[in-house]
Amino acid sequence: MEEISFTYEFDLPELHSYEAVFQQILAITKQQLKITQDLMLSVNFIDEEKSLNLNQTYRGKDYAGDVLSFPIDDPMGIYDQLDFKEIGDIFITYSIAQKKAKEYNHTIYNEMAWLFTHGLLHILGYDHELDKTAAEIMFSLTDNILKVINVDYKIV
Repeated sequence: MEEISFTYEFDLPELHSYEAVFQQILAITKQQLKITQDLMLSVNFIDEEKSLNLNQTYRGKDYAGDVLSFPIDDPMGIYDQLDFKEIGDIFITYSIAQKKAKEYNHTIYNEMAWLFTHGLLHILGYDHELDKTAAEIMFSLTDNILKVINVDYKIV
C-alpha cells in the first residue's frame, strides 16, 4: 500500500483536497513505470520563506522554488530488500503555485497536480536539467500521467 504523509506549515482547508489526487497520481505513476514495490514519501506544504531557505541550503539556489524534491539516499540497497521503499520528500510552495496558475492561465488544481507529479518523478530519479533528451522523457511522462486524471497542463 502506498503511503503519502502530509505536513502543513500553515493550515488552509483547500490544501487537504489535494491528498486524494496525489495518491491517485502516485498509483498511476507506479503503474506507468511498472513499479511493484510499495512506496512511501512525504509531501510538505510550505511558505516562500521556508522554500527559499531549503533551496539555498541544499541546492545553492537563491530563490524560492515552486516544488522542491529530495530523494532518499539508499547506497546500501536496504529498501530493495523490503516490501516497501521510502523514496523522499516533496515540498510544495502553495503561494507560488497560486501565482503560476494565474500566470499560466489554468486552475490551481492543474498546477498542484503538475507540481506533485514533477516532484515525484524527480525523487524517482528523473531529471530534466541533465540534457534535452532527459527533459523530453520527464515531461512526456508527466503529460502521460496527468492525462489519466484529465489534466492538460499547458503553459499559455
